[in-house]
Amino acid sequence: MTKRSITIMAAITAGGLLVSACTGTPKAPATTTSATSSTTSAAGDVPTVPSPLPATALDGSPCDSALTSSQVTHFLGQSTPTKPSDTQLGPMCQWSSASGSGAGITVAYQTKSDQGIGLAYQNVQPQAARWQPLDAIQGFPAVAYTNTEDKRACVIVVGVTDKLAFSTGLTLGDKSAAEGKDCFDAAPEVADAVLTNLKARA
Repeated sequence: MTKRSITIMAAITAGGLLVSACTGTPKAPATTTSATSSTTSAAGDVPTVPSPLPATALDGSPCDSALTSSQVTHFLGQSTPTKPSDTQLGPMCQWSSASGSGAGITVAYQTKSDQGIGLAYQNVQPQAARWQPLDAIQGFPAVAYTNTEDKRACVIVVGVTDKLAFSTGLTLGDKSAAEGKDCFDAAPEVADAVLTNLKARA
């Protein structure tokens, strides 16, 4: 992953949920869109999780459980070694393409806030450059956002219980970016793969 891509990902993945809470006066809530509606959503309109996963689904490091090696290869091609880390929200893992294209994936388990997907609604939505609630992924509420105008990088947050969530950050590679592809269109597939693996642990 290039230095620029690392900066983007660090700014908008788990850390973005915290940094946005420490800035000055927030901007007005962004207009949100979904497949069925286009409304201005208040930060309090947090979706609930109808069939939560057990908390143990988020045990351990995302490096070990979020994505299989074949899934990483599918999304990134050959990747560099994983980079595990610990954030104020929980454990995080980064994968990056070994090709130098700048493509990368970051997965963070949001296990320390007890706010689930609501943390994104509270801290990110008022300031996000782009904010879009998504159709539920395998029955679990999800939202996509980015803190920049760059369509190359974005984050999806998925609530797995009302208190727990995971975030999946994606940076598109140079070719996809040059073709004008939008991270919001590609990232749900990555989040879906992570969720499949977490459900298998339940």
